[in-house]
Amino acid sequence: MKFLKRLNYTLYKFQKILLITLFAALFAISSVQVILRIFFKGGMVNAEIMTRYLVLWVAFLGAALATFKKRHINLDVISKQLKKINENLVNLIINSASFIITFFLSWAAVNFVINEISDNTKVFFIPVWVMESIIPLTYIFMCLLFMQRAIEAVILISKGRRK
Repeated sequence: MKFLKRLNYTLYKFQKILLITLFAALFAISSVQVILRIFFKGGMVNAEIMTRYLVLWVAFLGAALATFKKRHINLDVISKQLKKINENLVNLIINSASFIITFFLSWAAVNFVINEISDNTKVFFIPVWVMESIIPLTYIFMCLLFMQRAIEAVILISKGRRK
């Protein structure tokens, strides 16, 4: 359990640094592109495509960070009522369901990227499948996080403690 917590925290710190770096790159590329278009009537080749993929990375990394901080979208209508009964049981159910869903999304995303490997399309000499690899990676990160939280709920239930 400690290994999983440490792994998730390390992944969180890495994602945070990567998100900041990619957002800065997104801002820089977009700014340079605007300046080149306004003042020099030109632009960088493939800049729009690169910013599109940077937005994809920033969005998925932001979703993973929000999940780590428990600031992701929740369906709290039923869970708030059920938490009055047994909060740990509700957390176990919600995190187990989230784990299963993100597991299947991870699996589908991995298959998607594997299918994209056969395509030789490149952006700035980077294969497109590398640019799309953030999709399965983020789902895997979320899957590990939900697994950790489900295990924590099981431990709390077995010890008979409230959260």
